[in-house]
Amino acid sequence: MNSANALTKKVALTSILVMLLWAMCYPLIILSLPFSEPMLTAFFRAAIAGLLLVTIAFVLRRPFPKSWSVWLSIIAIGFTATSVGFWGMFYAAELVSPGLATVLTNTQPLIAGFLGWYFLREHLNRISILSILLGFFGIAIISATSFAAENTSLAKGVLYITIAAFGIAVSNILLKKLANKVDIFYAMGLQLIAGAIPLSFLSYSQNEFQTLQWNIQYTLVLFSLAIFGTALPFILWFWLMAKAPLYKLNIFSFLTPVFGLTIGIIYFSEFLSILQWLGVFIIGVAIYLVTNTENSTTIALKKSNIDKAGRQI
Repeated sequence: MNSANALTKKVALTSILVMLLWAMCYPLIILSLPFSEPMLTAFFRAAIAGLLLVTIAFVLRRPFPKSWSVWLSIIAIGFTATSVGFWGMFYAAELVSPGLATVLTNTQPLIAGFLGWYFLREHLNRISILSILLGFFGIAIISATSFAAENTSLAKGVLYITIAAFGIAVSNILLKKLANKVDIFYAMGLQLIAGAIPLSFLSYSQNEFQTLQWNIQYTLVLFSLAIFGTALPFILWFWLMAKAPLYKLNIFSFLTPVFGLTIGIIYFSEFLSILQWLGVFIIGVAIYLVTNTENSTTIALKKSNIDKAGRQI
């Protein structure tokens, strides 16, 4: 009994840590801006994290992917998750406060739900549909307040984040199709490296290497972003998936925007208007609904399977 409780507590604390690490990404990106242009840091982040994961996979003697179809999927995931995702995130960091950016980025499960319904023929119940509509309505409110105030920079930043969230959502669909076909460490490490290549070309074309101010502060921020904001959360999440059902872990995803807003308010003096807070609240409700619905569906499926097994016996 005690060991089971200890394991549950350990899983919960680790899950909270993962969400906190993910919430720190935008603040760390903002801290990197005085020393480097966005795309250069995006390239370094992807390359360092990717090389670290590939090295871990090599040391652990994980099976190296050999199929051409798997490699094409890894490249596609790298382009959508890393190239498009990081492109949107890093450019948005110059225009949107970190807390608001974290909330908007966390709409990607809602986008993934719609894409899963369209491409994977996954079932969407009424609550799932409502949560997707609410999520986009929340984004619309935040965007509308930016246009109403003639804040074109914020509106542009919201667009960047939406594109990033869309890219990450597409990559999740591709990852789901790739499941059980490739080692997850190699898949994530190689997609980060593949996605870093377009970022390097984009950075080089804009002569961003010439403006780089490499010092101890930038090194700390960059490696924190690559290791603690990218590689480590993935390793911990992979460990968690072996310890607890996914439907239980997804509940903790609701904490990421909460952490993001808290960090933004405390450390960056972030201020949101009443309408923006309304948009954040609606997005929060949408994320809660979609994760809670997934929990109920998974439990119902498990109960159905148990009932069927009981009848067979």
